[in-house]
Amino acid sequence: MMERSELAPKVTATYQAVIDLLMEGVDVGSLTVSEITGRAGIGKGTAYDYFSSKEEMIAGALFYEIETSCRALYELLRQEETLYDKMNLILIKMDERVATIGCFVKVLHLMLDHSAVGCELRKKIQNKRPDQILLTDLIRKVVIEETKDIGKLSQPDLIYLVMTILSRMICYAMYQLDCQYSNGLNTAGIKESTMREMACRDVCRSVEAYREKGF
Repeated sequence: MMERSELAPKVTATYQAVIDLLMEGVDVGSLTVSEITGRAGIGKGTAYDYFSSKEEMIAGALFYEIETSCRALYELLRQEETLYDKMNLILIKMDERVATIGCFVKVLHLMLDHSAVGCELRKKIQNKRPDQILLTDLIRKVVIEETKDIGKLSQPDLIYLVMTILSRMICYAMYQLDCQYSNGLNTAGIKESTMREMACRDVCRSVEAYREKGF
């Protein structure tokens, strides 16, 4: 993937077209090149000057949406002092960026299947540059910063804490999607601030438990 500043306008237009179509409910598996290029306002031939396949377009768009959002969020998190405030900001930004949440959930699904898009996405994630920040990188940075007073965490402890925090974020994302689309869990009467507070406190308890053990 090219550096952000080097992305051609037609590439970013293609990525935005993919995200818009997915957020409108078009299934990843049924999305066509014609739909993508039509929405992007470019010809199919032009699209293949930049991409080798439809799968590369879709995987690239999902990767770009998540990475761009995580990079911007990381810069904001550096201004927050407490773990609670950092987690609260993350969840507030999730409230504001429904498209990013939808992409996040789709990425989770694609990472677990064996579709062509899933394979292309895994390849992009495995080959990402060190300066590219995805959600796991973002949370890892937060955990390391919040536990530096007790010394370096072992790799298993670090991974476990990152996965613990991610699980809370996934729960919050599912709550948001339920409110937006199905309300199958009868979440309509629950305030977002209440759910955010519960998730943030749970994360803080998890990290504090490690601090008390002196890992």
